[in-house]
Amino acid sequence: MGCSVSRRNSMRKVIIVFLVLITLLFLFLYLHPADKRNHSEKDPIDELIKNMTVEEKIGQMLMPAIDGTKATPQLEKMIKDYHLGGVILFSENIQSIEQIVKLTNDIQSLSLQIPLFISTDQEGGLVYRLSQGTKFPGNMALGATFSEDLAYKVGKVIGSELKAVGINWDLAPVMDVNVNPYNPVIGIRSFGGNPDVVAKLGVAFMKGLQENKIASCVKHFPGHGDVDVDSHLGLGTVNKNRETLEKIELKPFEEAIQAGTDALMTAHLSFPALDDTKVIAKTSEGVQKEITIPATLSHKILTDLVRKTWGYEGVIITDAMNMKAISDNFGPVDAVVRAVKAGADIILMPVDLNGAFNELVLETKKGIISEKRIDDSVRRILKLKYKLGLMETKDIDLENMIQQARAIVGNEKNLLVEKEVAERSITLLRNSGNLLPLGKETLNKKILIIGGTKDLVNGFVNELKKYHPGNNAFLVINNGTLRGSGSLTSDLKKAIDGSDIVILMTNNIMSPNSLAEKIVNYGGDKVIGIAVRNPYDIMYYPQVKVYLVQYGWNPCSIKAMVDVLFGAVNPTGKLPVEIPGLYPIGYGLSY
Repeated sequence: MGCSVSRRNSMRKVIIVFLVLITLLFLFLYLHPADKRNHSEKDPIDELIKNMTVEEKIGQMLMPAIDGTKATPQLEKMIKDYHLGGVILFSENIQSIEQIVKLTNDIQSLSLQIPLFISTDQEGGLVYRLSQGTKFPGNMALGATFSEDLAYKVGKVIGSELKAVGINWDLAPVMDVNVNPYNPVIGIRSFGGNPDVVAKLGVAFMKGLQENKIASCVKHFPGHGDVDVDSHLGLGTVNKNRETLEKIELKPFEEAIQAGTDALMTAHLSFPALDDTKVIAKTSEGVQKEITIPATLSHKILTDLVRKTWGYEGVIITDAMNMKAISDNFGPVDAVVRAVKAGADIILMPVDLNGAFNELVLETKKGIISEKRIDDSVRRILKLKYKLGLMETKDIDLENMIQQARAIVGNEKNLLVEKEVAERSITLLRNSGNLLPLGKETLNKKILIIGGTKDLVNGFVNELKKYHPGNNAFLVINNGTLRGSGSLTSDLKKAIDGSDIVILMTNNIMSPNSLAEKIVNYGGDKVIGIAVRNPYDIMYYPQVKVYLVQYGWNPCSIKAMVDVLFGAVNPTGKLPVEIPGLYPIGYGLSY
């Protein structure tokens, strides 16, 4: 009996303790201040989208180019009428540091509610818009260094200079794998022909940009490195199977997505292995023809692959819609609508801004394009603007910003990085007879320089004079790229005969039986071949005894090449692409 009462009393105590604990837990959850804050907090992006009109949402998805170097009434009207989310700047919009700082601030002041993306293409090498900035040799030069650290430093410098002048989005880096020597548009804009190296250097460059809160944009997805058609001029096709695409073209983009790229730019190319959908296109003459849908307009590529398979949540932006691969095959409004339906978030440079805007608004209001689809894009766009700090209210001191920009753009520290990249990129592929480095004995010799533009050759001569000061030591013959099959004239033969050293500067020859080949055959051992741009030129004069590559004609690369010729710098660059039948990736000589 006593045991039974004792058990009942113990049970009551357990129940009471349990009820007390439940009550305390309930009171804690109900009264806890942090929890109340969580319940009251609202996502600012969702709140903003809720209060936006369809017109305002569509405007966020359009990024046209602008005219001139000032914020004109026409620009103000365009930004406000179409509720633009961003603009792109080119070299013609940029004159000086003071001017571009004022322009970017004026552009931002024209937006009524949401700050704008102000983008540009500052890749380095062939493509840079901020001409007062540090003129890096470019991606393939970086590829020749095989250095992630240098790629990061370059991205960081470019990011710092863009931020200083008010540009917040760099449409870079290029992550195309250049495996086609005949590629007319990528070439030295690529880091090279090895997808792993391209991925590593591209991600490092991207991280450097992001360090300065500059949006990155990997391009040109799914890959522009193995075509023989420039999409500015026509629609190309990449005829590779899915497995090959995944190993080469797609790999750098997938790795960039995993590493956190802010944006992905589409390529105006067809990839039948990814989407073999056929569409009827209309030529500029009105003739109908069947083509394979380009990636920019492909739902299977942009939505099924990128969004669903890869899980990418960042921004997808098209390449410029005025490029002929698109504009020659699709109407200007139709192309924009197709791109949005495919999954693009931002339309870059629509040919018909007014028509595209109105049609997108109309189709969204009618439900042909769901408003949720538009909201998804706007949410990604606004998320990136928040990440960049664009949504923060700031008081701008214009004069102070100009002074800071002058102190940052092209400063001594940045130029040291430029110099390091240039010197470490120069690649020596052939040095028969150990002609290089040139020594003091050349002071008594005549040097003939053939090829290149006047500015290029003059810059080269000015650097040569630092080692070879004789006023009458140089003879210059400008023959452009030396691509054509011009004849070896008697004057040219005489110039070669009268010289001790012939420096032959070629630029992207890409054709057999060139004049360059005839010069090498005639000049023999005295010819030093320099590929100013693409390293593939030796394919067209393979008998040359000495051959170097500088990957571009920016002043830093010209100086580095001359320093290598005279031994002040030991060449350490390694070939970042394969030269078919001659040299593998990674090949390079030193002194």
